[in-house]
This record gives sequence, structure tokens and C-alpha cells, in this order.
Amino acid sequence: MAITSYDKYMPAAGGKGKLANYQDYSADTKAAAEDIPYGVAVQLGADGETITRVKAGGKPYGVSLAQEIHDWVLKADDQKYLKYDPVAAVRKGVIWVQVDEDVVIGDGVVVDPSTSNFRPADTATSGVIAFPSAAFKSSAQAGGLVQLEINLP
Repeated sequence: MAITSYDKYMPAAGGKGKLANYQDYSADTKAAAEDIPYGVAVQLGADGETITRVKAGGKPYGVSLAQEIHDWVLKADDQKYLKYDPVAAVRKGVIWVQVDEDVVIGDGVVVDPSTSNFRPADTATSGVIAFPSAAFKSSAQAGGLVQLEINLP
């Protein structure tokens, strides 16, 4: 029997960078060239062996996958990869990300290099970078979490 209600079997958005459903996903691992928050767009570094947050004029490589459990008691600053840590960059699958603008299911996707978060492709914001082979799988208001489906080669 097909799963028709994912929230019945998998928790709702628990945070940026977490997998959104049980679909197969694919991720590459590269070293972090800088601190990289979970759930942001990443690009390859100049050497091709490291990963950084997407910069102006960059080319998205994937989305950083959340790996650790957050320490809510101490409110630790632990929702990121530290420089030189191995970063899992999701290149195929559905992942929770934060949007800087209201989005609707099916909207095309662009990345805002100033935040490394996402916006709908029809945004009037200048300097955004197209995120190929991606679409929003849910709707959300600005600042909210949304399911992003990506399929990069």
C-alpha cells in the first residue's frame, strides 16, 4: 500500500537540511571550506574538492544535509558543519529548506547568495542564482520551511 500521508510516518519539518520523505536520495561528501549551516545551497570550491555556501555568480552543487541532533537544552550553536568537516551535499531527493519569500508548490527555484536560502524563480530580487532541476514540493510563507525536490546529475 502506498504512503499517502507522510506526516503520519515521518515527522513534519524538524529543521533545515533534514530529509522530507522516504524517497531515495543521493549525496556527495566534500570537505567544508568554511562553516556551512544545515539546509543551505552549496557550491564546489575553486579546487573542486571542497564545498562552500553559494556565492554571487556561483553554481549550485546541492543542499547541505543536517547530520547532528540539536542540543536544545544548552541552545548550542551546532546546526552547521565546521570548516574542514565532511559535508554531505544532497544532489537528489526531497529536503527541508528555508525560503526568504512566499512560495507555492511547483514554483521554480533560485538561490539568494546573500543568505544561501531559496526563493521562487519569479522573484524580483536581483543577483539570485538559478537552481536547476529543482521545484518546491510544498508551500510556505517567507521565513518558513518548505520541501525542495532536487535532481542534479
